[in-house]
Amino acid sequence: MPPDPTRSFTASPNALFATHVARTARLSPGFVRLTLTGPDLDRFAPYGLDQRVKILLGGPCPELAPGLPEREWRRVWRAVPEDRRPVLRSYTAYEVRPATREIDLDFYVHDPAGPASDWALGAAPGDPLLVSGPDVTAGRPAHGIQWEPGPDVRRVLVAGDETAYPAIRGILAALPRSVRADVLLEAGDPADAATLDDVTHGPGRSAHVVLRAGAPGGVALTAALGRWVDEHGAAAADLGTGFYAWAATESTRVRAVRDAWDGAGLDPARVHTQGYWHDRPR
Repeated sequence: MPPDPTRSFTASPNALFATHVARTARLSPGFVRLTLTGPDLDRFAPYGLDQRVKILLGGPCPELAPGLPEREWRRVWRAVPEDRRPVLRSYTAYEVRPATREIDLDFYVHDPAGPASDWALGAAPGDPLLVSGPDVTAGRPAHGIQWEPGPDVRRVLVAGDETAYPAIRGILAALPRSVRADVLLEAGDPADAATLDDVTHGPGRSAHVVLRAGAPGGVALTAALGRWVDEHGAAAADLGTGFYAWAATESTRVRAVRDAWDGAGLDPARVHTQGYWHDRPR
């Protein structure tokens, strides 16, 4: 099957936006929210769901000019000497407000901190940040979105650790209340999971928080997913296109998550799994 050109950088609607920190807020023990502003963010498309954007961390890099489309800035980025090349990280925006030219990004503070959470912890108003995101003038609103439940869905399972919370928020905020949603959240601190209470509670929503209790990231979530599949997997498979599952966690745990689904007889097309971070020395 030929590759889907809409998923390539050539067809990407994303462009570089110059932003700076407007304000910061500590949401919980594990989360810092940075509100970014910039002169062109009125064109930053608020497509929501689990749509990915990129942030470029590092010192000044004049080669990377605001406005460059993704196909071009990635070519330029690769040519920047390694000692000056910005570090790329993927995020899902908590909220995009084109009318006020603002973006909220929620950073989970890993321990030990990686480049992004380390930067977020020290960020102050005025600090610059390049963000690659969808330019509304380019169209293609589905680019970078993995949430694809289809029109027949009646029940979903949404699962993730803290790195996936912004995407989970976007998914649940857009999900019709007529669709039953089971939500599994891994957390190191219950207060971090509580930041999603407004979208995980209510009619048709069933949320369960599993605490890591010192285990490596993703282990508790994988075990909880296995238990959910043991209890509900056969009924979910019987729903056919009426069921859809989405799960994101540490990259090396994804295979075990996928194996749990395979054992339940679910159509692989009805399950999306993705590694959102890597548990490795920083």
